[in-house]
Amino acid sequence: MSKKSMHNKRPILSNEGFGFEWDVTPNYFNKNNSESEDSDKDEDNEPNKKKMRKLNKTQQREEQKQEELRLRKVEEELTQIETNPQNADHFDRLVLSNPNSSFIWIKYMACHLQATEVEKARATAKRALSIIDTREEQEKLNIWTALLNLENLYGTKESFKQTMDEALRSNDEYQIYIKILDIFAESNKLKELEELITKINRKFRDSLDAYLHCATVYFKLNKPGKARFILQKALSNLPTKSHVTMISRFALVENSDGSPEEAQTLFEHVLTSYPSRIDVWSLYVDMLIKSNRIDLARHALERATIQKLAPKKMKSLFNKWMMLEGKYGTSESVDKVKECMNNYVDLILKNKK
Repeated sequence: MSKKSMHNKRPILSNEGFGFEWDVTPNYFNKNNSESEDSDKDEDNEPNKKKMRKLNKTQQREEQKQEELRLRKVEEELTQIETNPQNADHFDRLVLSNPNSSFIWIKYMACHLQATEVEKARATAKRALSIIDTREEQEKLNIWTALLNLENLYGTKESFKQTMDEALRSNDEYQIYIKILDIFAESNKLKELEELITKINRKFRDSLDAYLHCATVYFKLNKPGKARFILQKALSNLPTKSHVTMISRFALVENSDGSPEEAQTLFEHVLTSYPSRIDVWSLYVDMLIKSNRIDLARHALERATIQKLAPKKMKSLFNKWMMLEGKYGTSESVDKVKECMNNYVDLILKNKK
């Protein structure tokens, strides 16, 4: 082979396994230099990256802390609103979450009234009546009562009558009349009250509860004579079978709001005519004990247990007497009750022979 040909023939070299490129371009070194610089920069920036990560974690903790503080503040505001709402916005939030609560609606009305915004209070009541569920009858009745109170205090005769008529159409008539009766009593409107009592006694002449409520109102107004007249009217209208119950319940009202002596007289009158009415004896004794007239209660039970009544009734009376002596008496008075019980049992056994 000639030198020329040897010179022209280039050696065939492979780059396999050597880790470098043989065919380099003008950009080769620039490329490698850039990569080298980037690598150097990465090494230089590593502390900065760690610092940034540390800052990010600190920032995240701070943001989390701020969010917790914000939520706590929101909770405190909600608690404050629930316990002590101050303005219409607070109440709007409350009624939105508790639409059937007459308590909140009525407080909302009172908030307007404190600001002398009667029309807004009236509108709030009507809004409540339109929102409260129809099944929540007591809640609606509470709103009607509040609205009637509002009209009685701040409205006109015409607005009150209009509200009353609407309330009567929307509720049980008896309940509305009784609510209005209490409203008139609280505002000391005696003329309107007496007119309404006459109407109630005529409209609900068979209702023992109606008579008792009217009598109670008169007692509260320190008009015992008118209250006792209600009792006479009740006895003239109610069936005879209801008379004992009427007198007994009236006597309890008389005892608490009228004259305890008059109440005692009423019970004695009933028990003279109906000595076997254990329920009346029990009411009478309970009334005397509640009034701290223990000796009178003891005397009443002694009289009750000397009667010839059925064993079941006598057992009830002796048990009541024993309880009284156990709480208010002495060991000797307890022994006396036991002796009376034994004498009664002996008498029963003797009669059976």
